[in-house]
Amino acid sequence: MRPLTRKRKKMSEGERARALAFLLVGVCSAGVGFIAVHHLDNTALLDGLSWYQTWIIVASGLGGMIALFLSGDRMGQSGSTGALRALAGAIWVTFIGALIGGTLGLPFYGTMFGPFIVVVTLMGAPILAMLWAFNLLGVHFLMATYQRERDTIFTPARMNISDHPESLRMHLQGRFT
Repeated sequence: MRPLTRKRKKMSEGERARALAFLLVGVCSAGVGFIAVHHLDNTALLDGLSWYQTWIIVASGLGGMIALFLSGDRMGQSGSTGALRALAGAIWVTFIGALIGGTLGLPFYGTMFGPFIVVVTLMGAPILAMLWAFNLLGVHFLMATYQRERDTIFTPARMNISDHPESLRMHLQGRFT
C-alpha cells in the first residue's frame, strides 16, 4: 500500500509562506490575548486558567487569523505603495483582530472592549508593541513571497515584453512578408 503522503499535493513555497504567516499571527495574537488576560486577572497565572480565560486566548488567536484573512492583499505588496498598504494592513489586523477576538470572547461588551484592551496592553508594555510590530513586518515579508508567486502565474518568466501577446511584433508577425 502506498503512503498517503504521495497522494496529497505538496504546497508551493508561497503557500507555505502564507500558512506560516497565518500561524504566526494566530500564535502572537493568542500571546497578546494571554497577556491581556493576565493584566485583567493577576492570579490567573498562579491559580491556572479557567475555561473562559482559555477561550479568550483562543478567541484572540482566531481573531488575528480571521483579520489577516480579511485584510486581503494589503500585506505583501512591493514598493513604497506596498509599504503604506502594509502599514494600513498592520493596523487593520491589530484592531479588526481585537474586534473579532473580543466579539468571540464576550459577544456585546467584547466588541467594544476588545480593541480598547489591546491598545491598553500594547501601550502598557512597549516591548510587546515592538514585538507585535516586528511580527507584522515578518508577516508582510511572508505574504510578499506568496504575492510574488501568485503574480508569476499570470506573467511567466520566459515571456519578455516583445513576446507578450499584446505586443506590436506579435500582432504584425507574418503580415509584411
